[in-house]
Amino acid sequence: MHIAINILLTFILLMATAWALLPGSFGLLNFKKSHSRPLGLLASAAWWLLLAAHPWALYQVWFSLNSHYWWLGILLLLHIAFFSVFARDLSTR
Repeated sequence: MHIAINILLTFILLMATAWALLPGSFGLLNFKKSHSRPLGLLASAAWWLLLAAHPWALYQVWFSLNSHYWWLGILLLLHIAFFSVFARDLSTR
């Protein structure tokens, strides 16, 4: 049962990574076009942090001996924060 949960969490993490890469990059680009350079750098740093959190969470799912579910909560909060603050405009124009 533990393996099945890990496989399901891996699938969820891969979909979250795709969501952070594709719509997140469009939102980041639109944010950087409409805001100043320091805010754009802050948004880029937040996006890279979001992207780096996915492999770390995946590692925690498969190789951590402790409970790995709280990493998923942190990742969810990072997604909500990034997409509500920086990546609100996901248009491709």
